[in-house]
Amino acid sequence: LELAGGFQRWSENVAESRRMVSVMTRIALRMKNAGLLGAFQRWGRNAAESGRMAAESRRGETVMRKIASRMRNVDLAGSFMRWSHNVSESRRMESVMTKIARRIRNVGLAGAFQRWSGNVAEIRRMVSVLTKIARRIRNVEL
Repeated sequence: LELAGGFQRWSENVAESRRMVSVMTRIALRMKNAGLLGAFQRWGRNAAESGRMAAESRRGETVMRKIASRMRNVDLAGSFMRWSHNVSESRRMESVMTKIARRIRNVGLAGAFQRWSGNVAEIRRMVSVLTKIARRIRNVEL
């Protein structure tokens, strides 16, 4: 009868150990998914900001085209010269602004990627630690 009781307790401990490993695995997966979700959300916000900046750049181009169109309608040679100068300056500024926008967008994306990869590394580390804890719990109870 004592052997049966001992076996019963051992069997319950093994079942509890397995349940704990299952629970710890689910917790680790939830933590991993939460970290990935946050990284993707930050990436999405950065991508949306890049799109907004591109739209602003297009609006600026439209304004410059309207200005150029008005200048073309002026009959005076001086106005034409000013228009020509403004167009070349506009193109130069557009090139500069495009480079700046590209740098800003790349900095944002690079930062988002670094944060994402850091989060992934941290999640992997946490899963490793939780796996070791689960093994220790399993070994102690066996």
